[in-house]
Amino acid sequence: MINWISELTERWKSESPDFWKKIMKISVTLGTSAVAVLAADKMFELQAYGVPTIIFTICGYIITACAALGLAAKITKK
Repeated sequence: MINWISELTERWKSESPDFWKKIMKISVTLGTSAVAVLAADKMFELQAYGVPTIIFTICGYIITACAALGLAAKITKK
């Protein structure tokens, strides 16, 4: 168990390859955009204006996928 945690800590602190840095930036951008859409729905009740519910469902999945991609990109090392 300790070896796994130390390996994860080492990977987190190491530098990521350029390709994974780009993936990390893309996932942060998409995830932030999806969070903004969900926040706008909570603040302005967009569903009352006819915005389909499927959009907000998809935003939830986008946030999950971006979090997984961002983590994978962060723990990849050169």
